[in-house]
Amino acid sequence: MSADWRSCAVCLEELPDHELLTHLSCGGALCHVCLEATSKHYGAAGFQCPVCTAEVNPAEDFVAAPPSTGNKCSKRVLTIPVQFRYDYEDNDGQNKMKLFGHPRMVYLANETQGESLFSAIERFLPFQVPYKIVLTDGQGYLCSRCMYNIHCTGCELVREVEITLQSGDHLTVICEEITQHQLDLAEQVSDHESLKDLRSQDPLTIQDCFHAFTESELLDEHNPWFCPKCQHNQCARKTLTVWRYPDTLVVYLKRFVFHELCSTKLDNKVLFPVNNFDVSGFVSGPTDESMTYDLQSCVCHFGGVNAGHYTAFSKNPSTNQWYYYNDETTTQQDPSDNDSSSVYVLFYQRKDGQLPFSLPPNQPTNQHLEDQKQPSSDITDETPIDKNIENTVINEHEMKQILAQLKSSEESETTRPVENSVQKSPLSNSFDFYS
Repeated sequence: MSADWRSCAVCLEELPDHELLTHLSCGGALCHVCLEATSKHYGAAGFQCPVCTAEVNPAEDFVAAPPSTGNKCSKRVLTIPVQFRYDYEDNDGQNKMKLFGHPRMVYLANETQGESLFSAIERFLPFQVPYKIVLTDGQGYLCSRCMYNIHCTGCELVREVEITLQSGDHLTVICEEITQHQLDLAEQVSDHESLKDLRSQDPLTIQDCFHAFTESELLDEHNPWFCPKCQHNQCARKTLTVWRYPDTLVVYLKRFVFHELCSTKLDNKVLFPVNNFDVSGFVSGPTDESMTYDLQSCVCHFGGVNAGHYTAFSKNPSTNQWYYYNDETTTQQDPSDNDSSSVYVLFYQRKDGQLPFSLPPNQPTNQHLEDQKQPSSDITDETPIDKNIENTVINEHEMKQILAQLKSSEESETTRPVENSVQKSPLSNSFDFYS
């Protein structure tokens, strides 16, 4: 319906062509209110068109378009906010205004009868008291039509006439005879029944996740189970259980899900125990082993589906101290509940299944190795060198001689004729080949 409307270049209000004044040179459109306000702003200094900035005479260069004679519709539906205001006089005799209650929305045509407007407002009045409706801005204290320097608190609307609304209008319902009890009732908040379907924002525990994992699921006709006996789809109940837990338990939290045709990440807080995590309530097999686990490390994820950053906590098995790894930075830090919204993968170790950990024997230090590489000053050219001494230093000249000897020996081996013989192995039925 608004395809034939244009916007004012100043207030951006969408109006039909016959309600706008058009500059003949550039085609810029202004509404009557903005043209009058702009003329007052420039005064005798010369009026400049807000579109092309050329000096013009508003009375001659801005003309109104003729009313449309075709089938073009000049009406449209507006979304008008509605708010409630209490006007009263304080103890000092000064007039005060106070907004109360909760704002509402009403859908009205831009040209509507006053009776229709008042009937729409009366549907959500908080209580039956005398009232009046005025046009205001979004704050509810000043008029949306009058100039700000007039300090108009709202132009009143009446039932008996046709009312023309604009997209920037707000309807404010003024009540003057209300009590404090009625004001308190209007401020009350009641939850809609749809809020019951929202997920709780309270932190979860890892035990809650295990309960959800082992909870029975009803397979209805939309997701049936194929029965191998009758060879037909049947409604059934599916339950997942754990028969036996491993020594190292890896818990993977499903934080990335596909919901409503898009992928999203769940940032719910999941509280996890660092020590004495008992899984005895979530096992269906034998429990001859310990069902208590201690956390050894965990991986955290920050960000969303498209981009993110990984960090990790890990416990030193020799000192039992926790460390936090963030790229090249390592700090001594214990995992806590503050990490419950970012924890992603947890690694638990059974208490009686922890293997003994010890560092390898002390290796020679770097300085000791350097000392071994240095040739001893006591060794001369005439001193015989024991071939069993390790880390013997060979200079470049000696290395070339050794390589030359190896090369000559390989050439002699390749030129010598080879005779093959086959001998039956006395220990097996296979043959051993010698050359």
